[in-house]
Amino acid sequence: MLSTSQRRLIENVVLRCRRVLEDEFDRLLRTYGFLPDRIIEKEKITVDKRSIREELEIAIEREGKSYKKARGRYIKYCAFTFLNRILALRMAETHGLIEETILTRPEYGDRSKRERDMVDEFPELASNPEELAYKALEEAYNEMGEYIPYLFTSNDPYSILKPSIKAYGELRRIIAELPEDILREFETIGWSYQYFNNEERREIRRRMRGSPDPDEVPPINQFYTVDWIVKFLVQNTLGKLWIEMHPESEIELDYLVPTKNELSMPKRVKVEDIKVLDPACGSGHFLLGAFDLLFKMWIEAHPEIPPWQIPSLILEKNLYGVDIDLRAAQIAAMALYLKAMTTFEKFKENGAEFELKRMNIICADIHFVDGERRAKFLTQFEYDRNLRRIVEETLRACENAFEIGSLLKIRQPFEKLFETRKKKGWGKVNFVQSQLVEYVTELAESVPKKYTVEEIVQKIGEFVKEASQSKDMGTILFGLDAERAISLIDVLSDYYDVVLMNPPYGSMPPKCKDYARKYYPRTHSDYYTAFIEQAVDLCKPGGYVGALTGRTFMFLKSHQKLREEILRQNALPEIVLDLGFNVLDDATARYAAFTLRKRYDRDEINWKEHPITFFRLTDYVWDDKRVKFKEILAELRGN
Repeated sequence: MLSTSQRRLIENVVLRCRRVLEDEFDRLLRTYGFLPDRIIEKEKITVDKRSIREELEIAIEREGKSYKKARGRYIKYCAFTFLNRILALRMAETHGLIEETILTRPEYGDRSKRERDMVDEFPELASNPEELAYKALEEAYNEMGEYIPYLFTSNDPYSILKPSIKAYGELRRIIAELPEDILREFETIGWSYQYFNNEERREIRRRMRGSPDPDEVPPINQFYTVDWIVKFLVQNTLGKLWIEMHPESEIELDYLVPTKNELSMPKRVKVEDIKVLDPACGSGHFLLGAFDLLFKMWIEAHPEIPPWQIPSLILEKNLYGVDIDLRAAQIAAMALYLKAMTTFEKFKENGAEFELKRMNIICADIHFVDGERRAKFLTQFEYDRNLRRIVEETLRACENAFEIGSLLKIRQPFEKLFETRKKKGWGKVNFVQSQLVEYVTELAESVPKKYTVEEIVQKIGEFVKEASQSKDMGTILFGLDAERAISLIDVLSDYYDVVLMNPPYGSMPPKCKDYARKYYPRTHSDYYTAFIEQAVDLCKPGGYVGALTGRTFMFLKSHQKLREEILRQNALPEIVLDLGFNVLDDATARYAAFTLRKRYDRDEINWKEHPITFFRLTDYVWDDKRVKFKEILAELRGN
């Protein structure tokens, strides 16, 4: 666990890096004619800059209707994407996962080891330090991009511009101030995520009146959930399910609260089938906590599988995360990759290779701005009218996903859409003018959703590949948004054994508020209460919801329907930690951490007789809350 002084160092480094990068990307945009208040005519830009200028026009247009806001948003996203990449490489090299690329050493001529090796192979690079630095970065990006595409994709609109060697050198010098003991801690990623927006968050709070803009939601709500609360929620949801299904298990759960509950999973679930979702995943802290427990569960359930194979299986089969903020998706993916790779390295045998087919981290920052490209994209699906309809509805449903995110209510309509797509097979045989003609008919069995999604993703890949070859940035961006959209639909139309979250709270952006009034009539008065309703809906019968949220849902009249309907009829509270203030660094709200058990038809449970265990921790500050919780838990276990 990082100390206060270590966290302050991370904050100082991250904020200085942000300033360097934002100043640099502002300077670069000016050179291409994008001034703070206007755009200079293309004809006044030198010919050698015009192709990149055209790419930038499309990329900035995607950011929003107001040019000033779009430009500012683009600068911020370029800054955090470059910083996230450099931080990911620095942490990966600290763990020995890649060749040193960011860290420079005197013995290498103040270059990194990768740069030194490149100069040995290509001596001409020695006289061009900027080309050398970016060739080394590109090589490292390609290595990491195989596993973290959100962060290292070559088609990223936020990597069109490259900081100068001077700015990059300054960034390396600042990051070098982080010692290796900090860089080896996975929570460093989470703190960097929070601290990137510290100054912006304070400014938003100072001037905000009424509903926030969509881009203000992430900074307002970016708080790193402390370890002990993550541990409490993971063990009393995922851990408790496992112990119920495997009473012989020897996995130690030191935060497990003894409860009396007649609810249980209707049937035993295999570890490879357990799905854990965080619908507002931030830096992935809950998913990292679940990873540790899932690793022990896989070891216990499948002793025949070599431990080094398990990390990739957990990422592919068990863990799912969604966030409206691109930076969150980047960092969550980075954290999970580093976690899986370091675990793999610990257990690998001779000849073992880390293989990861996919990672289920979804970014809901989707912006469809081009009707012409949408029409062109849809022509790929003319061969199957039901498949085309699924794609059309996906694009339509996700048009405002950048504001609504995981609150999209899409399971019921998409369940029906997926069911309408039938398997094709050979039908009857007809004789036409003495020729044998076979034709395809629809069979009664529906195509599994998995294969439909894979087919759409494959078509998107072909669409983007063709656009990449012709350097059509607008089509590339449309394809990337389409892939995010179908992935979001895939995740939000499924059910999960465990849903863990620290969702946003307070007022919603205008479009999200209108959407919530329509689809969340019982819970739309606060961001986090709508998330509670959605989490319960996404949870399987007998499964668990574990959440850290505001505590007002327990008292305010505006949340009466949540208490009297959802928390009685749909999911029953089991454990509640009433935490009050001093829970999250720099957060001003009062919090509660709790677990809910999803009900199922004919469970014969009377909610009035359902026991709930309450911990009152409002009188204690910061880590004293954890100490008191452990004291009470020891007493409960003793009795």
